[in-house]
Amino acid sequence: MGTPDFSVPSLSKLYNDDDIDISYVVTKADTRSSRGQKIIFSDVKKKALEYNINILQPIKIKDDRDVIEKIKKAEPDFIVVVAYGQILSKEILDIPKYACINGHASLLPKYRGASPIQSAILNGDEKTGTTAMLMDVGLDTGDILLQKEITIDKKETSDSLFDKLSYLTADVILESIKGFDNIKRVKQDDSLATKSAIIKKEYGKIDFKNETKVNIDRKIRAYTSWPSAYIIKDDVQYKIWDIDICDDNIKLYDENKFSDDIYIVNDKIYAKCKDGIIEILELQKSGKNRMKSKDFINGLKSKA
Repeated sequence: MGTPDFSVPSLSKLYNDDDIDISYVVTKADTRSSRGQKIIFSDVKKKALEYNINILQPIKIKDDRDVIEKIKKAEPDFIVVVAYGQILSKEILDIPKYACINGHASLLPKYRGASPIQSAILNGDEKTGTTAMLMDVGLDTGDILLQKEITIDKKETSDSLFDKLSYLTADVILESIKGFDNIKRVKQDDSLATKSAIIKKEYGKIDFKNETKVNIDRKIRAYTSWPSAYIIKDDVQYKIWDIDICDDNIKLYDENKFSDDIYIVNDKIYAKCKDGIIEILELQKSGKNRMKSKDFINGLKSKA
């Protein structure tokens, strides 16, 4: 069971293992694009079609008797869940012979919930990882089967970390299934648990006056895919894609202002933050292409 491209390496890893047979791939229902009403398949469905695997697409799996009965009839040894996006009922959790195994992109019990990858970057963690766990009726609360960790690079973005952890998750899922009988289960310490919430659009807005340089850098790297880190000037959104924390001795004058907190000085763009100055290296005006700061400034000059 899975939906986004994060789930695809796990599906591929299982499909390409000679000892594993996949009865069904369960993924979200198809959607339609806002323009042209084109039908959009999930990334997992696309891969399942490529592999010629039977696909189930319940709108709400806990209420879909037909889907539940098909899964029961398949008599699976395991149900594997990686970023599916729906809560499974106890009835479904009880179907497999051995277990429902979930792949989660954090070192549980840290960052239970919807945004573990972004949370690790926002909090400045030096490492993160992925967990294969036994599923229960709670949210990411089941016993840990296997964990693997990786280092978070200083310029790591959620996109790059997403890719690394998707493949690492595939590894722990396969190893957990093949070594299931010999793996020692570890109960999570709920007292150490932290949560990662669903990300909202407004989380990406930068408040230079009240945010530190480090926190702004983390926000930009954490929200690369969505909602992006951004500012609003004259009702127009500007996404900030890359910055550099720089020398606070740079002189910024009102005549160089682009907005309340952003200045253009000698073909460079600076922002005054709560605790100093950053240089904006790359940005994007709404409806325009992503640009290096120098090209952005040249565009402003050409319109002057």
